[in-house]
Amino acid sequence: MPRPSALFAMTAALAASVSLPAHADMMFNRIASFAVADNLPADIDGNTETSSEIIAASEDGTMLAYSDSPLGAVGFVDITDPRTPKAGGIVRIDGEPTSVTIVGGKVLAGVNTSKSYTEPSGNLAVIDIASKAIESSCDLGGQPDSVAVSKDGNFLAVAIENERDEDLNDGEIPQLPAGDLKIFTLTDGVPDCAAMKTVVMTGLAEIAGDDPEPEFVAFNDAGEIAVTLQENNHVAIVDAATGSIVSHFSAGSVSLDKVDTKKDGAIAFTGKVDNAPREPDAVKWLDNNRIVVANEGDYKGGTRGFSIFSKTGEMLFDSGTAYEYEA
Repeated sequence: MPRPSALFAMTAALAASVSLPAHADMMFNRIASFAVADNLPADIDGNTETSSEIIAASEDGTMLAYSDSPLGAVGFVDITDPRTPKAGGIVRIDGEPTSVTIVGGKVLAGVNTSKSYTEPSGNLAVIDIASKAIESSCDLGGQPDSVAVSKDGNFLAVAIENERDEDLNDGEIPQLPAGDLKIFTLTDGVPDCAAMKTVVMTGLAEIAGDDPEPEFVAFNDAGEIAVTLQENNHVAIVDAATGSIVSHFSAGSVSLDKVDTKKDGAIAFTGKVDNAPREPDAVKWLDNNRIVVANEGDYKGGTRGFSIFSKTGEMLFDSGTAYEYEA
């Protein structure tokens, strides 16, 4: 998953955190930005690599938390006054934080501690926002990517990707071990490690079905989890309460005409792409029956836009080349 610049990510989060009147047009209105390097403590060289990737806001809208993979930390930004964001400090993590979410006064962070691609490992760290202390952690038994919490705060989903080695056999999959989905019950934002559910996702996709690589997770109001399996070009819908797979489907492919296909430093909409798999990355619910996915591509595809599916896999909309032309 490509990482956005720290400044861009923080700018977007600050813009999105501002409350607008009910009648206001839906839009992003930049009001401030925050350089993540300004959050570095005095004992760390100011030239140290640092970057915000996944950002979450507290329920009261006064605090942002972000995963900082290069630094190995979870950072905080005080946005009590969103027009004047202030450094909120960092919490160093033993490993690589991949994603964060906030439940009540806790930050839940997926942490990659893998020794190698063939020995993936990770944990779910529970960080208290007030004390900036890691209170506990749950062993995940694999390398986490995305984390998400249900709307009622009762469940947490973690995509265990167990990502492939792109330098091995030209990155071809399958590359075991397979990824899966973890589901936790939460009490006041704290996960019950002993009650962790593992949802096996092998055998679903036509592409490397024995090596699923879950990428992104999102909940709807009905307690269902949408899971993208990016390299497998597949999507699954899972019931959080039972861990059962409600539906699953291929994300399909798209042919594009008059697009830029050459890495030559120039923009020329003269190329063509035939039957490219969508390979969705991020996913969000539009309501309890429809999802929207970002067709980033990370393996053999990517279609430069977004698509809307029903939760049973019916294609409802695809942006085609429109998004690329707008960009």
